[in-house]
Amino acid sequence: MSDNRYSSSNSVQSFMTGALVGGAIGAAFALLYAPKAGKKIREDISDTFSDLSSRLNDLLTSAKEKGEDLIHDGAEAGDELVQEAYKKAESLINEADRIINEARMRVSGD
Repeated sequence: MSDNRYSSSNSVQSFMTGALVGGAIGAAFALLYAPKAGKKIREDISDTFSDLSSRLNDLLTSAKEKGEDLIHDGAEAGDELVQEAYKKAESLINEADRIINEARMRVSGD
């Protein structure tokens, strides 16, 4: 199940990265073919790339936080499974001790 969450998260991240890169390229072409002065076009391109860079940074930060959350959740789930396994093992050991003691009592009582 966690593989599906990782795969889905990876697909979303790939899509978002592609969308941002595609948007940047489209914006650059739109600005280059717009009827503006060269200096104004360069300023617009610079502003657009700064904005896209900021958005990409936010996206990467968000992806990193989600990845850390998944790792934390996985660690917690693993700890819970280990604790549950210890409890079951302890219960089995206690049951085995009880059975052994009953067997000893039967053997010594005969």
